Amino acid sequence: MSVFGYLDRFSFRPGEEIACRFTSTAPVRVDLVRLIHGDTSPEGPGFRSEEIGAVPAVTAPGGEQPIRTGSFLRADAVVPRGTAAIRFSALVWPTLPAAGTAQGLLSLTAVDGSAVFFLALDETGRPCLSDGTVRARLDRPLRERRWYRLTAAAGPDSVTLAAVALDPVPGEEEPAHATGPGVDLSGASGVVAAAVTARPYGCYNGKLERPEVRDGTGILLADWALERDMTGDRAVDVSGRGRHGLLVNAPARAMTGAGWTGGTLDWRTAPEQYGAVHFHDDDLADSNWTAGARMRLPPDLRSGIYAVRLRCDGHTDHVPFAVRAPGARADVVFLLPTFTYLAYANEQTGGPAVMTDPLDVALRTHPGFGKSLYDRHRDGSGICHSTALRPILTLRPDYRHWHYDAPRHFGADLYLADWLEHTGVAFDVLTDHDLHAEGTTALEGYQVVLTGSHPEYHSTETLDALHGHVRAGRCLMYLGGNGFYWVTSQHPRRPEIIEVRRSRGVRSWETAPGEGHHASTGEPGGLWRERGRSPNALTGIGMAAHGWSERGRGYVRTAESRDPRWAWVFEGIADDVLGDFGLVMGGASGDELDRFDAALGSPPQTAVLATSQPHDEHYHQAVEDVLEIRPGLSGPANPAVRSDLVLLEQPSGGAVFSAGSIAFLGSLSRHGYRNNVSRLVANVLDNFRRRSETR
Repeated sequence: MSVFGYLDRFSFRPGEEIACRFTSTAPVRVDLVRLIHGDTSPEGPGFRSEEIGAVPAVTAPGGEQPIRTGSFLRADAVVPRGTAAIRFSALVWPTLPAAGTAQGLLSLTAVDGSAVFFLALDETGRPCLSDGTVRARLDRPLRERRWYRLTAAAGPDSVTLAAVALDPVPGEEEPAHATGPGVDLSGASGVVAAAVTARPYGCYNGKLERPEVRDGTGILLADWALERDMTGDRAVDVSGRGRHGLLVNAPARAMTGAGWTGGTLDWRTAPEQYGAVHFHDDDLADSNWTAGARMRLPPDLRSGIYAVRLRCDGHTDHVPFAVRAPGARADVVFLLPTFTYLAYANEQTGGPAVMTDPLDVALRTHPGFGKSLYDRHRDGSGICHSTALRPILTLRPDYRHWHYDAPRHFGADLYLADWLEHTGVAFDVLTDHDLHAEGTTALEGYQVVLTGSHPEYHSTETLDALHGHVRAGRCLMYLGGNGFYWVTSQHPRRPEIIEVRRSRGVRSWETAPGEGHHASTGEPGGLWRERGRSPNALTGIGMAAHGWSERGRGYVRTAESRDPRWAWVFEGIADDVLGDFGLVMGGASGDELDRFDAALGSPPQTAVLATSQPHDEHYHQAVEDVLEIRPGLSGPANPAVRSDLVLLEQPSGGAVFSAGSIAFLGSLSRHGYRNNVSRLVANVLDNFRRRSETR
């Protein structure tokens, strides 16, 4: 592909300006479209969008823009002019010592950020001192994931270097030493830690704690206490000179340090034990591209899902965003799960053999676009931060997911937008980011909130707002599966970045011992149900199972659904089986599934109206429910492997309808929208909307 872009945020209001940032191999035609349907399958409506003629198309010159990954600490004006000698010290815990390239630990830099003199690991993991020419090098490499104290001194006459293992293994009982010829430090001004230069270049993989710089006489120039100001990106200098640094590209904070005793799991109770920062050479917070085009949204633009369309050399990139209403214009609002989009952004867990979509192929040729919260860093540690300020190729309307060659996440959520468009239901659009920032205020005036297919990631603020919405007598339609699952936090000063720490639950990596609390908020991470806020309490159902096979399943109506109280739900539906069809695996029940479970907090008044047909052996019970490994955990033999379709009436007059399956929305448009899933959703939505008239 020849063009890729991103925007500064996920939602805008009419009248606001959008800055589109992109890289391209040739000039780019830029215009605005409203997205309606993304799935290109011939069994559905096909790709549908609407050009917005009120926004003039432009042709931008384009040009290639690089992304520089790698996190580091940068502090300016640390070294006084005329300083001829310097001393370094730091605690280090390398995770990829023999990386095949130099990894900076502490570097004296010129005003322009270039290296004057630095302490680094060489390509084999041996500490060395260099000014471009290696002046001293230890004779043994550092070992992976072990703590060392490194000290160095440099001046015009000589340099010295020493490494002491804090918990030595055989062969490390004695400190390692090296000396070499002197260096000229006259150009030194700033300091970079965890990289050689501030471009960045030579980024380090591993933890670094308490980096300190002194002049040759021992006067303290800077001492960064990385346990201070944990929720931000500032490295606090406690030398008294105020040479505070900036942590660039979102390294992982709230990491256990060399002094962690295991006596606490919460960095807030003993911050001195959490003075380490884990740096990675593939961290990314901001691509820092210049804007290639700017567009002003019309002041009367309707709320909806839009994209900046970039066209170059026969290729097209749709960069999506939401347009919010200036106030509640409709009584229905579609809450786009943008936290989930970020969590899965540029996911590459499947590997080249199965990830064959052209956008997956493009990700492999552009590693700088970064990975998802399901992937791992190059050193094997789990990725706990995701940023919106990069091209996110999985966030495209026509992206087909490798699990089942159909849309997942954003593309699947367009099934609902298309259905609303087809049925003539007026709706506004919000994002998780909006709800997190504004809370219940963002939902004022809306009678019904609709979720997307996979609203998995939520913050305290978004959960509070949705609970408050239902308690106030209004309604929620949860139209997906595996929702409200992982604790998610937002960087307090960088809303484009989310953070997740993983424990229990369905996960591709696990947080290291003692590191389960988020740095951005201090709250414990993991599953919401572990904090007493199970999805069952809000929606009546919660994560039950997951799997991917060639065929999804339908739902079979229960005896409870025949109760006259629920006749309105099934008005016009004579079938006993619902949704045994769809654009995702051929059935409404598939992918990740939720079930009713009173033991996990499903309220007793929850009505289970239908339950899925038995799933095959490719489906397995969620791991957080499995206390021991035994036969019978997969679909055919395990009654817990199912999705339940439920309706939950609340004393406030509010209500929640829940579908319990990620694949559910893929059934809406089948057979020309004339099907029992479409009718069921219409019945519930109509009823929920009318309730505002009786409140």
